[in-house]
Amino acid sequence: MYIIDASVYAPLIITYGKDLIEKLRKIKSIILDLTLYEVCNVFWKEHTKLHKISEEEAITACKVAKALSRYVTLYSVADLDTAEAMKIAIENNITFYDASYIALAHKLKTSIASEDHDILTVAPRYNIRVIRLNELINMLEQT
Repeated sequence: MYIIDASVYAPLIITYGKDLIEKLRKIKSIILDLTLYEVCNVFWKEHTKLHKISEEEAITACKVAKALSRYVTLYSVADLDTAEAMKIAIENNITFYDASYIALAHKLKTSIASEDHDILTVAPRYNIRVIRLNELINMLEQT
């Protein structure tokens, strides 16, 4: 079971597109509702600021992100202990967004898939294992 943050979810969508549905069925995947906001923002930035993808690609990628959310376990930020998440954020000087992933992983006693520097640094302080994108891709390809 892995919580997938936006720094991994977005590249997985770009890499696999709709084929990610089959890949995610091989492992139990969890995302937060905020992951969808963050991922669609990545696609917006890729189009608007970085000019790496077209408007159509950005829209399609955001639609795929939403559609894929039906095939993972989706937690709402309202399901979190927001006081714990805020405490993690304040104690470690990280965003509430990143602290939310850590708080959820702590609650569920599971790992996080992330490329985010703050999550990679802070989560282990809470005895949370973090795997990188390449490690998750290898797992998806093997199972």
